[in-house]
Amino acid sequence: YQRRVHGHKGAVWMTCFNNAATQIATASADYSAKIWNALDGCDLLTWPHEHCVKSVDWIEDGGVSRILTGCMDKKVRLYDLANPLAQPFVLEGHSSTIKTALFHDLNGAFSSGADGSIKKWDLRSKNPTHSVEVPDLNCLEFSRTTQLLVTATKSCVALLNPDDLTVMHEYPFAEEVECAALSPDGQLFSLGSKLKVKEHDRATGNELQVHRGHHGPVFTVRYAPDSASFASGSEDGMVRIWPNALIIKQSKEAL
Repeated sequence: YQRRVHGHKGAVWMTCFNNAATQIATASADYSAKIWNALDGCDLLTWPHEHCVKSVDWIEDGGVSRILTGCMDKKVRLYDLANPLAQPFVLEGHSSTIKTALFHDLNGAFSSGADGSIKKWDLRSKNPTHSVEVPDLNCLEFSRTTQLLVTATKSCVALLNPDDLTVMHEYPFAEEVECAALSPDGQLFSLGSKLKVKEHDRATGNELQVHRGHHGPVFTVRYAPDSASFASGSEDGMVRIWPNALIIKQSKEAL
């Protein structure tokens, strides 16, 4: 099944679904974030911003539905879908472009900036509670199932404690890592580099599988909810889906 939505006038930097996968939120270089009907492609809502919007995240819990955006004007904005046309709460503290803004829960969020910092925010007070410097940071992801933050830098993938942003585990690499993701079951992590997609065992860090096929840098990887496969998105304009390393091993053993 494929559905195209049209309406942005600039590059779309990030997308996310609501829990039911009936609506999509998008962040765009046209200075806006939008919500779309995922079933018919209709443009439902547009939030103008002061600069390119690099990041968007959606959380739904207990009947509460909220959107978080990260913008090149150095601001994180919080929208409550109970009153979507109200002015958003604005979080300020980064000295450069917001690269990623992610919910922790209804009361907390994380952001990463081009200034090389990761911040944790209390959304009730609208103030940062923790901040760490991460040189050469390329990617920040939050796994809600494992409750771990994942970072990718030029030479390392790390798992961080979301409560205080302390490093729990580091995996060094000889080549630059553009992105990384942790499987929902917590057993594996995948990463993207200049041309390769790799998968590793979380407990040992051992490389389990190397996938080739992209013809440009891989800037995003994301697991399916059941951890059995993951997708990679590249500058070559392709999205590829790969079975996880454990599935590949089981298939080979069954032959």
